[in-house]
Amino acid sequence: MFHLGIVGHRYFSNTTSSFVAEQCSAILKRVRAEHRAVVAVSAIAEGADTLFAEAALDLGVPLEIVRPFDDYIGDFTSRSSRRRYQRLKQAARKESKLDHAGRSDRAYQAAMDWVIEQSDLVVVVWNGKAAKGSGGTGNAVERVVSQNRPWVHVDVEKLSVIYH
Repeated sequence: MFHLGIVGHRYFSNTTSSFVAEQCSAILKRVRAEHRAVVAVSAIAEGADTLFAEAALDLGVPLEIVRPFDDYIGDFTSRSSRRRYQRLKQAARKESKLDHAGRSDRAYQAAMDWVIEQSDLVVVVWNGKAAKGSGGTGNAVERVVSQNRPWVHVDVEKLSVIYH
């Protein structure tokens, strides 16, 4: 079983969101063509995580998710984002729950670490900038690089994709 994980930014313009969704689908198709059995791994947060999870399900790729803290649904501020979260959660074949009671940088860092540890290849949807705090996408890149893990950079600044 080949595990393809996602970490990345939450907020994009409509144009960038479309680019990210297209690239997630393309990467999933490429990996599925190379490996007989593929599983998508995500924290299904708003933004890149959700777009990736939706692309996986659209392609019939099973989804495994992580919940960083108890009231994670409270992190989704709009009615539509809560519905998307619930739909993805219900569609997941497995959910792992981390031991954090509430929302914190530490909980987000733990979720990113979990995704990275579960993944054979990590898709990083990233603007190329350092993280603003603990648990940011830049921190995930540092970890992936320091562990010499294979990763794909979906660059939301240059709208390009680089396989590392």
